[in-house]
Amino acid sequence: MTFKKVIRQPVVGAGILFAVLLLLPWTSLFAQTPAAVEYRDPSWISSRNLIWVISQVHLLFGGFVLGVPIFAWLCEVIGVWSGDRRYDHLAKEFTILITACFEMTATLGIIFLFSLRVLYPKLWTFLVGVFLPSFYFYLFLFLLEGIALYIYAAKWDVMQRGRLKGLHIFVGFMLNFVGLFVMMVPSAWASFQASPVVLNDSMTALQRTWAAANNPTWWPVNIHRIVANVVLGGFVCGAYAGVRYLGAKTQEEREHYDWMGYIGNFIGIFGLLPLPFAGYWLMREVYQYNQQMGITLMGGILSWLFILQALLIGVLFLGSNYYLWQGLLKRTSDGIKYKPYIMIILFTLLACLGVWMTPHSLVASLEEARAMGGSHHPILGVFGVMSAKLTVVNIMILSTFISFLLYWRANQQVTVRWGKAARGFEAVLFTVAIIGVIVLGIYGYFVPSIIRVNYLSVAQVLAVISVLILVTPMTGMMLRGAKMTGKMTWGVMPPSSQYALVLNAITVVLTMSLMGYARSASRVHWHVYGVVEDTTPYAYTPPLGTAAFLWSVNTLLFFSLVAFIFFVTTRTIRYNGFSTQYFFIAPFFEWLVSLPEKVNAPKPVAAAGPNHFWKVVAVVVGFLAIFTWVGFSVPQSIGLPPTKEKLDIAAIKNDKDLARIGQNMFFGKGQCALCHTLGAEAGRCPSLQNAGARLTREFIYETLTKPDAYIKLDFEEVEPKRFPARMPTINKPPIALSEQEMLTVISFVQSLGGKVTVNPSELAIDQAAPAPQPQPASGEPAPQKSLIQSHREVEHKGS
Repeated sequence: MTFKKVIRQPVVGAGILFAVLLLLPWTSLFAQTPAAVEYRDPSWISSRNLIWVISQVHLLFGGFVLGVPIFAWLCEVIGVWSGDRRYDHLAKEFTILITACFEMTATLGIIFLFSLRVLYPKLWTFLVGVFLPSFYFYLFLFLLEGIALYIYAAKWDVMQRGRLKGLHIFVGFMLNFVGLFVMMVPSAWASFQASPVVLNDSMTALQRTWAAANNPTWWPVNIHRIVANVVLGGFVCGAYAGVRYLGAKTQEEREHYDWMGYIGNFIGIFGLLPLPFAGYWLMREVYQYNQQMGITLMGGILSWLFILQALLIGVLFLGSNYYLWQGLLKRTSDGIKYKPYIMIILFTLLACLGVWMTPHSLVASLEEARAMGGSHHPILGVFGVMSAKLTVVNIMILSTFISFLLYWRANQQVTVRWGKAARGFEAVLFTVAIIGVIVLGIYGYFVPSIIRVNYLSVAQVLAVISVLILVTPMTGMMLRGAKMTGKMTWGVMPPSSQYALVLNAITVVLTMSLMGYARSASRVHWHVYGVVEDTTPYAYTPPLGTAAFLWSVNTLLFFSLVAFIFFVTTRTIRYNGFSTQYFFIAPFFEWLVSLPEKVNAPKPVAAAGPNHFWKVVAVVVGFLAIFTWVGFSVPQSIGLPPTKEKLDIAAIKNDKDLARIGQNMFFGKGQCALCHTLGAEAGRCPSLQNAGARLTREFIYETLTKPDAYIKLDFEEVEPKRFPARMPTINKPPIALSEQEMLTVISFVQSLGGKVTVNPSELAIDQAAPAPQPQPASGEPAPQKSLIQSHREVEHKGS
């Protein structure tokens, strides 16, 4: 049997062999320490960074192999519905390519699970104890997806006529349906780490798994990842078409890949438009699950992370619109008349991006903060709040949708009788939506944050979604049977438009890497938030510069692997007649064996013209370098875990020592200063200025242990001011102050204008007994200015 016949046997064996060869170097780590070890470290890289790179590249491949089949299936359905065979050829081409990436995704998944098992055995043991039944279900789903992908790809030409075509579309639907569950199961594992739920010991294994999977952020993460995968699939397909367009040698090839790039960008944009809504829902659920986690993300050490996210999303919106504008000006005969509208949209996008990138708080010296009157800029600070950011995001979405409509309607004259009325109705819809979004955004400055988040923001989102849902089918019906006033010319796009397609794909992957980091960093020093603590030397949140560098490395590694797989697969299939059933490993080995023959073969005469491949590489590397530089340019903060200091009770001699230790707890482990201020101006929660003169010891204790028992409202004329932050229970994870530590905090709060009543000798007494019931706080201001009411009474008044 020849070598070619050997490697053309079922690829599973070769895949297993390849994975084993990659995993052999890791086996030495088993001999480091006994099984009770919490973590292990390779000698050449930190375990955290290694897991970071492997997991991120695996997730990117996972999103790619789940997003592209959705793209391909949609193209096939559109081809059948429209009768345009180009869509079917496009779907087939990308399905062939995606099968090559499927095995790489599985291999990276094996490496990731093996690495997690070896490097973090404590975390692995905990997750297995919670999710073991889901592991078997996941393997079964992965097997089903492999079978469906094999049938869908390898039998494409056979199932092209009559009922077989319908069966083929059904197989494609089942491929994506199973792929949806393949995505949801690991999302349950990851989301549980950020938002764990209470698991009862009396639960069965299946009950524990389902309860853990159905955690508060599971569905928001699922929706966010589904939409992001569609965006990734569309823009990566567009980038592939852009590179092939730049290297095309004939006009026919340029026309084909120009059209392919348009379709990829089209699907990417239609996934991009609802993506901010999915992200908003996710962050809303994070806030509702744990206010402290939301504050860490949006107002704590990670607040500048979302400035970088705004930069990436802005580049994505600008790149997508630029490609549409170039198509409008170059492909259509009457596109020049739309140039004034293009300039208006460009100005709108840039202005919105400037607002979105305005930080809420500025990192300033004490003198600068005093000059500004706080941490907010006196002029630009108004643009850094959430009302402004949500407003401009919605306007950017509507502006991009208008760009698409201009392109869609180019070279067409509406002939239906109701066309004029429909265009007028659409204009009214856009006008009302834009004005409504702006008015609601301005009104958000004058209402409590709970109303802004739960009502005004939702109304803005519904207004924009309503426009998208109503205008899209209405325009489609108007243009059916429209009179063509010019011909759409393909293959005439400038090279800059193709580089825009490439940068769109790079930006999407960077954004996905950023959001993965955000979900992980929100857990701070916990593997499972409040349940399994990270006790490794890497239990800190790295600065944004380091994170940006690793995002860029992961992005470059992902696209390098995808480009290499595409290169090997297309060359091997083209020259050796390989079918898609052999996936990637077999073509790779054959390409590797035949490489010496190709090296020694006579070189063909190179065609005249520039080599665009290296230009694409230069653009990609340059963009990643600039982004990394920006990441190092923003304020750098390291999120260190709280210092675990054992209270030296013998060293505490008086109430001043107690208050000093309590102050350290207040600004350190207790994380009180994230919400409470000590000055006259209240922050996310009421100010504690002169709190010792206003609040009793019993009241302070209950505020720490039962923060929802009483809610403080500051009355301004008629409407009370609600504070945006919901205080966590201090003696429970993730903060988990001990009784003695809470006594020191109480002494510090009492020292703020009052008398410390905590005696140092109390810290040596067992504090297991329940605290006394709180009494009304002595010295509370009169009801006209402030009031302490029960939670039920506040809700009953509706204030």
